[in-house]
This record gives sequence, structure tokens and C-alpha cells, in this order.
Amino acid sequence: MNIKRYFRKESIFRNVITLASGTVVAQLIALVVQPVLRRIVPVEDFGAFAVYMSVVGIAATVFTLRYDMAVVIPKEDSKASELTHGAILASLILSVFTFLLILLFGETLLNLLTVDLSYLHWFYYLPATLFFASAYRMLNNWLVRKKKFAIAASNKGIRRSVEAGGQTSLAFANFHGSLILGELFGSAINFFVASYQSFRTGLGWKNISLHSIWATLKEYQQFPKYNIFPVLLNNAAAWLPILFITRFFTIDITGQFDLTRQVFAITLSLISMAVAQVYLQRISDMRIRKQKIFPDIISVSKILGLISLFGILITLMFGPFLFGFVFGADYTISGVYAQIMIVSFSIKLIVSPLSVVFVNLEKLKLNAVWQILYFLGILSLLLFKFESIIGFLYVNVAIDVIAYLIYYLLILYISKQHDRHLDSLA
Repeated sequence: MNIKRYFRKESIFRNVITLASGTVVAQLIALVVQPVLRRIVPVEDFGAFAVYMSVVGIAATVFTLRYDMAVVIPKEDSKASELTHGAILASLILSVFTFLLILLFGETLLNLLTVDLSYLHWFYYLPATLFFASAYRMLNNWLVRKKKFAIAASNKGIRRSVEAGGQTSLAFANFHGSLILGELFGSAINFFVASYQSFRTGLGWKNISLHSIWATLKEYQQFPKYNIFPVLLNNAAAWLPILFITRFFTIDITGQFDLTRQVFAITLSLISMAVAQVYLQRISDMRIRKQKIFPDIISVSKILGLISLFGILITLMFGPFLFGFVFGADYTISGVYAQIMIVSFSIKLIVSPLSVVFVNLEKLKLNAVWQILYFLGILSLLLFKFESIIGFLYVNVAIDVIAYLIYYLLILYISKQHDRHLDSLA
């Protein structure tokens, strides 16, 4: 085996390592401050913050109208630039609309979410959070398109540092909105830094007009047309468990559950997002060069599978002890939740990064069908009557495992189909 080829300048492994390093640093910063914050900030505040971030998680990815996934595809930088500007403008318009909705119907929203009205002032920050999060997705994928992986990696660390510093300092000052404002500070700094970097790498207004932006958005209209609604449902499927737990049980349990979810996002997804970002560009390049992609899919699957196996063993053996020791006795139960949830998070780690194949092979309709069915699966949790959070978690995990196994088989199918088509042209 020629090890050097994995670390060539254009190697996917080199690029993954670069992006992953930024993700690791960023997530470690978030992890380091959690033991401090969990001992200062009340559990119910973390529960309300989890609900807040659930709304952000569901809405932010569709505020770009899904054009963030299209940025790496055009051959011309001018079209990619028009997509980026157009989607950021759309995010701004939607954020203003969201602010008006909260002004008019804020109390109704919190009642629907089963969140105490004392947290209403938190949700006035929601439009700004949504704008910064969605606009940054566009800028980040522009940087990935330009292969500025080191810059994209450093941005993650900058954001988390500002967020952690803001949350911790405000928490020590006994400020009630420390979690929200710290997150907002980090997102804002991330957006402005990424904007500066993007303009330095060619993202500008030269030869761009509203007319040209509109024309390019129409050219790539399949992304909002076929992807926005299914992705909205898919994101809802990812975040709905938090909202369901808040409604079925208590805000305290929501806070404990969200710690488990957050730790998994930090430990099991360190590589996942980085692989997805690099792989989006990688598959695009391979398709243009008429290269086979199925062997790459298998290789990356094996690597992610080994990482997942390690996470499963550690969690099953030491989960409750580690959570109680690191985060305090109130969170030992989060370790029990982790022992149940580890299987679903592991399979997501393997499959999610590979799902960019649907985008680059333009199988958006097939992807949309799966996302709709997955959402319906999660929604089916409402049909059960749960006596405890443990029963809820077992059913949730079963739905996740079945859905993502089907997703993986679809990925293998369309990649193999692509390779067979290349063989027929040879």
C-alpha cells in the first residue's frame, strides 16, 4: 500500500484531516466548558436552550433554500458567487420575517413548545441566530469550493472559542441568557470572519447584479424545488425528539437528554461533518473526470465503521460513570441514555457523510423520498404511550437504525449504478 498517496495535496484523506482538525479543536473547546457550565447553569435552562437550538437546527439549513449544497457544483466561480449572494439575501429576508412572527405570536410559540414564558425574551434572538447560522453555511461551502480547508477548519475553533468564552463569563455573572447570548456571539463572529475570508478568495460583487443572481438561482432551482421540503422534514426528524421529550416528560429531562446528544455530536461526529464537506467536492470532481465512486464509498465506510465501534465499546462500558464524573451527579442518568442511543448515533456517523452522493449524482428525488419516510417514522413516536424516557429512547433508536440502514443501501445502489454507466460508455 502506498501511504504517501493518501496525503497528496489533492487527497481526500489529507483534506478530511485538515477539516477534522478544526472540528476536533472546536468540539473540544465546547466539551471543556460543559463541566463548568453544567455546574453553574440550572438544568431547566439547558432544557430551554435545547428547545431553542432545536428550532435553529430545523430552520437554519432551509433558510439558504438549500443552495449551500449547490455552491461547489458550477464550473464557473461567477455562478457559485451568485448562488452564495442570492442565498444569503434569502436568509436575511426569512430572518426578518421570523422576527415579525415572534413579535406577534411569541407566547403562542412557547406554549406550543411547552416552554415556560419566562424564556420568551430568549426567542427574540432567534432571527439573528438563524441568519448567522444559515449565511455561514453558504460562506463555508464557498471556502470548501476554493479548497481553503485550513481556513474553514480554523473558523470552527474561532466560533467555539468566542461562544464558550461568552457563555462562561455570562454564566459566572449570573446572567439568565448566558447560553443564548454566548452562542449568538460565536455565530456572529464566525459570519463576519468567514465573510472577510470569502471576499479575499474571490467572492465579490463584481459583474453581479440582482438580475444575474435571480437567473442563476433559477438555473439551480432543483435544490429548493426538490430538496428544501424533504430536508426540512429530515432536520425535524433529527430535532423532534427533543421537542417530544419536552412535551411528554419535563424540561429537566430534556436538559439531561440534550447533554447526551451534545456529547455524541462532539465525540462521534468529529469526523462526520468534515468528511461530508470534503466528499461533496471530491465526488463532484470524480464525476467530472468520469471516475468510479463505489470503491471510495466502501473505503470511507470502513474507516467510519472502525471509529463507530470504538465509540460503542467505550460508551457501553463506562457511560454512566463518565457522565457523572465529568458533568456532575445530576447527569449520571445522561450516561444511561448514552448506552441506549450509541447505536443510532454510530450508524448516523457512518451514513450521513456519504449522503452527499445523492446531491452530486442528482438523485434528489430519491433522497427526498427517504427523508419524508424517515420523518414519518420519527413522527410515529406520537402514536406510542411511553411510561418512561427509557422506553421512548428504545423506540427512537429502533426507528433510526432501520431508516439509516435503508439509506446506506440506497447510497450503495446509486453509486454502483453510476459506475456501471461509466462501464457502458467505455
